[in-house]
Amino acid sequence: MFHHLRLPPLIAAIFLLAPVTSGAAAEIKVLNANALTIAMKELAADFSKETGNQVSFVGVNPGQVEQRIKAGEVYDLVITATASAEAFEKEGKWRPGTRHPLARVGIGVAVRDGVKVDLSTVESTRKALLDAKTITHSDSTGGGLSGINAQKVLVNLGLADAVKAKTKLAGDLAGGQALIAKGEIEIGLFNLSEIPRAPGVVRAGPVPAAVQVYINYDSAVPATNAAPDAALALLKYFHRPAARPVWDKAGLEVAGE
Repeated sequence: MFHHLRLPPLIAAIFLLAPVTSGAAAEIKVLNANALTIAMKELAADFSKETGNQVSFVGVNPGQVEQRIKAGEVYDLVITATASAEAFEKEGKWRPGTRHPLARVGIGVAVRDGVKVDLSTVESTRKALLDAKTITHSDSTGGGLSGINAQKVLVNLGLADAVKAKTKLAGDLAGGQALIAKGEIEIGLFNLSEIPRAPGVVRAGPVPAAVQVYINYDSAVPATNAAPDAALALLKYFHRPAARPVWDKAGLEVAGE
């Protein structure tokens, strides 16, 4: 069971004022951190059926989100890591008052289908990682954040040095998790929302709360969006209580009103 984040009253009021429908159908182009893509696509499909507004997503890692914004690419809505969103707000990249928390994701454990791992305590999690012959997590040199957080979890567990020699960095999610499916790697540490990304892989669960590390994501409407109503309506749809099962299923904790 996830504990949902709470939006400040002023931000909640913005969503209440934003209409779910906005008259003529609109096309909403979203640039987002890829960890949220699957959940948002599922919700956006229902949003499009209800409103007629079409939504397209460009899902990349947070570093690439930054690169695209700096390159001047134009989107109707941006969802990225909080620190990056804050920095762009100071540069005037967003419409005033539209940046706010959307969701956060922690680190989970990926294993081959059928493999059981005890993650109920810090000690049982430590044992599982120590017993594993091979471990993987994402290589964050390309701009992703999950590999950095996986390393922080290992530090929190006191295992950074103990598992270093048997850890293989995954250049991409699907490739790294495919090795788990083949039995070539026993355990993977990835964003919960990015497990599974290969057939034959399952999400064993999150790491214990005492050692968990999160990526926080904010949404913001770019200053270049002269007609923000459709984007704000989509955000309102994301924050509906009825949407929470979709976020939970994806392993994401969504900010609530």
